[in-house]
Amino acid sequence: MANPNRLTAQQSVDLLKELTGDEIKPMTFHSYVARGHAPKPVEKIGNTPLWKRTEIEKWAENRPGRGARTDLRKTRRRPKDTDTE
Repeated sequence: MANPNRLTAQQSVDLLKELTGDEIKPMTFHSYVARGHAPKPVEKIGNTPLWKRTEIEKWAENRPGRGARTDLRKTRRRPKDTDTE
């Protein structure tokens, strides 16, 4: 019997749509995994990679939105100089 806590790529994108409303294709999900933008598979059955449901849920909650620039470093703002003479 299949483990309900392990998901295929199709099941992962279906869960993503269910949780966030975002729709992506399984090949896009595989691209995210290859680039390190999505969780790595935890096991394989034959040639089919499987992901932990909890990791996909956590990734879906913390995933940057469409068009988010993830390649830029966040800069700290300097506080305004309040010392006036």
